[in-house]
Amino acid sequence: MADTELQDRIWAALAAHPVYMVSLVAEGDIRTRPMSGHLDRDHHRLLFITHRHTGIIGAALRSPSVSVAISHEDRNFYAAISCSASEVPSRETLREVWTPMASAWFPNGPDDPDATLLALTPTSAEIWDGPSSSVLVAFKLATAKILGRTPDLGVNATIDMR
Repeated sequence: MADTELQDRIWAALAAHPVYMVSLVAEGDIRTRPMSGHLDRDHHRLLFITHRHTGIIGAALRSPSVSVAISHEDRNFYAAISCSASEVPSRETLREVWTPMASAWFPNGPDDPDATLLALTPTSAEIWDGPSSSVLVAFKLATAKILGRTPDLGVNATIDMR
């Protein structure tokens, strides 16, 4: 599979389930949290509405890398995406990605001074993309065992996301 095809698979998976596990290094520890994101393919980034005071902005900007993990077990597709982080100060962009759900945390809407956007720009990704049929997986495992080979369970690759 060509990298561009794998990149498209990752973007499609991100679009299908917009809540991701976001990990970063903060105070010497790896911190992971679920975050709801918005795909901004035009600018090659994921956007997250967040509070300025939660510390995620500062921690993400200080972290050497931020990782987004996605898991689509029904399709046997998994990815760990390395990203660079930045803050998007644009109120216009914040209004464009605003959702009714965000209003639960920001009752003053997108003009709330504590609301800001965290942008994560994918730089590389490791993917695991295998057959989605559990019957096929079982068959490949059994065949490999009988033949004394390593099972072929799909693609495991690290790709450039830039």
